[in-house]
Amino acid sequence: MRGHQSTFPNAYTQLTTKELLRAFDLGATHLPQVLKELTEQDLKARPRTGKWSIQEIVLHVADSEIMGAGRIRQAYTQPGSTFATYDQDIWADIFDYRNQDGSAIQNALKLFEYLRRTSSAIFRRARRGDWQKNGIHAEYGSLTLRQLLELYADHSERHIERILDLRSRLGKAIEFPILLQQRLY
Repeated sequence: MRGHQSTFPNAYTQLTTKELLRAFDLGATHLPQVLKELTEQDLKARPRTGKWSIQEIVLHVADSEIMGAGRIRQAYTQPGSTFATYDQDIWADIFDYRNQDGSAIQNALKLFEYLRRTSSAIFRRARRGDWQKNGIHAEYGSLTLRQLLELYADHSERHIERILDLRSRLGKAIEFPILLQQRLY
């Protein structure tokens, strides 16, 4: 886990909630699209030494979304409570992301899609005052519902961007739109 930040990055304050919701929603559509025409060998390749493969990224995104979905629900229903934490590297190691078979990716993509849909419904239900509901994050401190939308919209975009980079390094580059041009971290 990264060191504690006293404030949440403000990279997306200029974006409307509608724009962020679009990026959040499209994450579940875009992730499987950037995997098209990749072989199992491509998915497991590590063209960047010491960095995750595409497969490991996809499994991480789904597991991270589990945590995000819980945090979104917790902030909305129990403002001020402390969010659960996890160490992504321990999860990747213990769940053996690297050596999973092809069904793991398909299951992860479905899980990611379903979690995004249900979390999106919560965001769309939120009224003006709900966006200030918050929870306590181990690294960022207090995070509002709006900041959770920013964090998870950014998360899928960040990893789609990384997958596109890995595809390029594998000689399988594709053109694909990145919806959020800045990164939170």
